[in-house]
Amino acid sequence: MNETGQQGWIFEGEASGASPRDDLRVTPMMSQFMEIKAANPASLLFYRMGDFYELFFEDAEIASRALGITLTKRGKHLGQDIAMCGVPVHAADEYLERLIRLGHRVAVCEQTEDPAEAKKRGAKSVVRREVIRLVTPGTLTEDTLLDARRHNYLMCILRPKGAYELALAWLDISTGDFRVATIPLSGLGTELARLDPGEIILPDTLLADEEVAGPVKHSNAPLSPLPAVRFDSTTAARRLADHFAIAAPEAYGLTSRAEIAAAGALLDYVSVTQVGRLPKLSHPRKDEQGGTVLMDAATRTNLELLKTLTGERKGSLLDAMDLTVTGAGARLFASRLAGPLTDPAAIHARLDAVAFFHGERNLRKDLRRELSRAPDISRALARLTLGRGGPRDIAAIGQGLASARMIAQALVPTGLGSMPAEIIAARECLGQSDQGL
Repeated sequence: MNETGQQGWIFEGEASGASPRDDLRVTPMMSQFMEIKAANPASLLFYRMGDFYELFFEDAEIASRALGITLTKRGKHLGQDIAMCGVPVHAADEYLERLIRLGHRVAVCEQTEDPAEAKKRGAKSVVRREVIRLVTPGTLTEDTLLDARRHNYLMCILRPKGAYELALAWLDISTGDFRVATIPLSGLGTELARLDPGEIILPDTLLADEEVAGPVKHSNAPLSPLPAVRFDSTTAARRLADHFAIAAPEAYGLTSRAEIAAAGALLDYVSVTQVGRLPKLSHPRKDEQGGTVLMDAATRTNLELLKTLTGERKGSLLDAMDLTVTGAGARLFASRLAGPLTDPAAIHARLDAVAFFHGERNLRKDLRRELSRAPDISRALARLTLGRGGPRDIAAIGQGLASARMIAQALVPTGLGSMPAEIIAARECLGQSDQGL
């Protein structure tokens, strides 16, 4: 549909009686498209035109092959045919998922003005458009694009010059989970296998560092190399302090400039891809090395912890053991299975919680029933804070809070045995004190 809401678009040379010289002119609409595309050269541009997202030129050729949709030609630009394909707005998520899984990035360009308002400026005026979001593998929030039962981490990797240690930061913007660690250079493959990131950002110079590039490429995670200036630690420290309203990142245990730079670079990347909007994030937590069992990729593969040898979840140890009834529970269980504890005190604390529920059959049954009604609050909240939520997400928050209250009430210690510390801590997170509601 065109700028005035009628069917069809007039491109260069399509007007009745157009002369060959008209083919060499650039129309206002195409000028707008070229300007927006120039600002997003590494992304396929979904350019909103009425009820469709249209792609032009090389973007159209790439998308038509990837999506199996018809490539057409419409009008001319500087004497050349304009390649074009499009997808309906109402079905855009399906096409986005396929493009992202193939490793493409997509810039979503929306109409930010009513066509009627544009027409008031003149018959040839073009509706204002802006890129409202860059869709990348590590910055997804839609339920239709995510696996509810696994995290989707965006990871940053930094290697200080001459160092044999790496700073890692990883963030799931769909849940707000944000962590940082310093690891030995030799442990990169192990951490990549454990966290299985959906996307990795790193300085473009690290691609020439085989000790880093080798494990990264072997992980098969989509890479987004960025200029080294995007990883400045001073700028990162200021960005973290401003966002989390703290005096300095050291307040969260970030002890090295590399850790600060990695965490700040993630925050910057999310801000850029979400065009200035940030979801609700937990403060960055420091993962101390040695807290979990180290297993390289080959060991994990052969043990079939999370996937079988063919890469399928079905038939793995996770598939056999996962009886959780919520997406959040499934993500937590998978992360615990992927990183078994090494600290005896932490192991005993977790086993105490398991033993408690094993002995409280009726309570366990009641909690599972209530949990099965609880929606995925964290992902609903992320969508709402990014401005792409809807009534279902608002309803999910309400239902989640109601479920949290019911669970907290069920964990009041009346009639129960002594509660382990881990369950008490969980109850307090639900708004329940040791003395009851």
